[in-house]
Amino acid sequence: MTENPIFEGLVKALGGLGIAESSSGIPEEIQSCKDPVDVLRAVYVLLGSRRGITISDNDVEENRKALREIAEHVGNAMLPILDIEPSDEDKTDYKSLELKGQLGLRILNSLTEKYDVELGSRTLISTVAFSSSDDSWTTTASAELSRKLLEDHFGSQVEQQQKRARFIAEDVLYDFLRPLFSKSRPATVTASGRKAEFVEPSRYDNASAEAEAQKPWKYGRRYAITVFGWALLNSDESILQKSWHLFTPVLLTLLDEPQTALKVRALSLFRSFWARCPADLMRQTGLAQVFEDAIFPAVLYLPELTPVDESVVILGAAYPALMAIAGIGIGIDSESRATTDELQQNSGNPFDTFTAEQQKLLARIIREGILVGYHHASEHVRLVELLCEQLRYIINRMGILTIKHLKHLIPMVTEIITEPFGTQYPPGLSAAIRLLHAILRTCWPRIPHYSNDIIKALMICWLNVEEEDSFPGDDGHPGAAELEAELTKAADMLSAVMRAADIDMYERVSPLIKTEPHLGKLFKSASITTTTSDA
Repeated sequence: MTENPIFEGLVKALGGLGIAESSSGIPEEIQSCKDPVDVLRAVYVLLGSRRGITISDNDVEENRKALREIAEHVGNAMLPILDIEPSDEDKTDYKSLELKGQLGLRILNSLTEKYDVELGSRTLISTVAFSSSDDSWTTTASAELSRKLLEDHFGSQVEQQQKRARFIAEDVLYDFLRPLFSKSRPATVTASGRKAEFVEPSRYDNASAEAEAQKPWKYGRRYAITVFGWALLNSDESILQKSWHLFTPVLLTLLDEPQTALKVRALSLFRSFWARCPADLMRQTGLAQVFEDAIFPAVLYLPELTPVDESVVILGAAYPALMAIAGIGIGIDSESRATTDELQQNSGNPFDTFTAEQQKLLARIIREGILVGYHHASEHVRLVELLCEQLRYIINRMGILTIKHLKHLIPMVTEIITEPFGTQYPPGLSAAIRLLHAILRTCWPRIPHYSNDIIKALMICWLNVEEEDSFPGDDGHPGAAELEAELTKAADMLSAVMRAADIDMYERVSPLIKTEPHLGKLFKSASITTTTSDA
């Protein structure tokens, strides 16, 4: 009979409780069970049976030790080990992993609730492996139970928080993750997590035969990424202040990974890391530049080398990560009304907000990222929409600093707005018009120089929208009315800018309105202003 280590270990642990001293009296069909799911199911049934586990009072310490051993064996049995080839062919039976997780977590929950078992570090890591429902091996119920077990174990008391900090730094980062990532560490960082002063070629080649040995976290033990993510999200500023050097090698290794799903996850983790880091810590250690250089290539994952769907996902994660380094938080995007007073208020001095390094990075994002991306992939409307949205976030925070880029931005935005087939994808057209709003709002002192180009673009776009008779209906995309409202707002903002510069906008648009009376609705603010001033 083939020995089953998992089963034998559990039998031995149960023997410590006086339930089973050996496997000699157990039917062979049970002893020969090799599937961890069946073993976990048997333990789960035992715990849920009427008899359950009866603990004698003779030797309490030995009983507790045996229960901890049971929990440890269960933790080992439930680990979600994937079956992924170095060629990235995935042969994993995820249903089996889901079931192992469900059974294992329920057993651990029963052991902690009924018998007050304290879970060891290895068992806790197995529990953390099921804490994210985004993973293919984790169900929503398993993720909830995992988080409950972890919350019950660590709690919210000061002492328990200190225990959590030690677990993260010592058990997770140093003992568990460091060995897994040691052979795939980027050359830009040292083994101790600090910036490498002299970057040497990697000691490891990329031969597929060695890939699994070099990157166990990518293949069999991909749950290590989930464990790292949990450790990061449960770390506060004090933990990062002391243990940042344990986070950085793992994070940089993940950022170097070309596979789309892993890269996007790494970029998301980076934003969480950066948000929790003490202010200026990464700049003081020299790692801010290392992270910038690690992330920036992701914004050039463009068609045709990268499929459009993947490109949209990667760029949508990469730009916010770079903005975080530059001091811009996504979501800060005020849409104020464009009166002259408000335009003047928005032209405050951003030099007090951004450091010289951050200004340099913002310029790099615009020139080497967004503009290059647009000129390379302007025929892909979803990418154009994304680039416009990201650029709008940046401009609304850069303010007057955007002026030096106007000579490149105005041609870009007017080209998008005047595209004859732009109305075939309304979200992209809407994103470009709202980008123009941001440019008008922040760069108004220099806008009069470009006013003719902007008037022409607004006119052409308005006529294109009016002529389009096949706007999408109920798919959530903006229709003709919404686009016309956005164009009218842009014209109103331009009128306010021209008025602030003592320029009569109506003088410029009146010949256009005479030729195309439909444009009167677009430039109504210019005509109203002229009528008022004449009165």
